[in-house]
Amino acid sequence: MTKSGKPTREDLLRAVFEEQHKQHSLVRRSHGHSPHDPPPAVRQNHLLRVLEDCPGIRQKDLAERMHVRPQSLGELLDKLEDSGLVVRRKDPEDGRAVRVELTEDGRAAEREHRKNMAENIRKRFGALTDDELQEYLRLTKKINDSLDKQENL
Repeated sequence: MTKSGKPTREDLLRAVFEEQHKQHSLVRRSHGHSPHDPPPAVRQNHLLRVLEDCPGIRQKDLAERMHVRPQSLGELLDKLEDSGLVVRRKDPEDGRAVRVELTEDGRAAEREHRKNMAENIRKRFGALTDDELQEYLRLTKKINDSLDKQENL
């Protein structure tokens, strides 16, 4: 705290971080996870969503879009393929490339995930007005842009 009683920037940053941490814990708890559980299959759900939006995407492009290493994506795709959620096929135009698609079970899993996400988003952000949501979105994008720039240096 400063002499005037106002919090310092460091105090504010620490408070924001603590509130974000608390929010993360509350969200995880609302999904039935303890704070010490491994994170839910976030990448799997993200992958299903990308495949729903981009059917038949090349595996290389999928890795770039998901911001993961091709090796990590390959491991995830192996698991999803074994579960019957995705299928990989050689690209008919380029035999070296592989295209990835959802199976019918994968599409059903994506629909269920999308429905659950919509409900979770309503619960998480329902306390904010439309104006507050716009401000939150603006600030979140600003933080993400800054982090993205730092990562790309």
